[in-house]
Amino acid sequence: MPPAAELPAFLQEFLQTFIDGEMESQGENPLQGHAAKGLGAFLITSSRASTQVQELRAEMLKLKEAASQDALQIKKLTQCETALHLELVDLRQTDKETKRLLFEESQEALSAHAKILPLRNEVIVLQDKVEDTQAKMVRLEERATQQEVRLGQLEGELVRKDEVFSEIKEELTNDVVGAYGVRFEDAMAQVACVNPGVDLSQTGLTKRIVDGQVVDA
Repeated sequence: MPPAAELPAFLQEFLQTFIDGEMESQGENPLQGHAAKGLGAFLITSSRASTQVQELRAEMLKLKEAASQDALQIKKLTQCETALHLELVDLRQTDKETKRLLFEESQEALSAHAKILPLRNEVIVLQDKVEDTQAKMVRLEERATQQEVRLGQLEGELVRKDEVFSEIKEELTNDVVGAYGVRFEDAMAQVACVNPGVDLSQTGLTKRIVDGQVVDA
């Protein structure tokens, strides 16, 4: 017979009471002792079956809980999949819009490049003109420097000529004044000789005649 420890407590107590009663009556009727043993085995088997049923029920509860968790997980996964699908649709739309914008920008860039090419050629021509003008300016500055040097030389020569002219003018003035004074004195002497009584005190080189009178010049 399986050990009574595998039975629940109340069955163990009932079985022990039943066996004790049957053991007391074994001497009178051996069949009753065998019946008690059979009943004990039946009770133990029933207890085991009951335990297995409880275990199966617990397992089923666990499976139901696991299934519920799996269903919840599947629901979450489905929601995530839907969200990812929507996000993918948005990304595709964004990618399509981005490609369209890039195409438009590339067309604008090509158009701008086509407009820039003639301007570049004009810039190159203008740069050549600027370089030519700068070269001419350099040559003109060199010529201006040379002219300034020549002008300085001419100014120096002019100053020297002015000095020489001033000296000559002064000499000529002195000569003219001296000659004029001699001539004037000679003329006055001639007048005094011809007219001994004439008063010539009011005459002189710095005098002149205005309205019939001798006045200072």
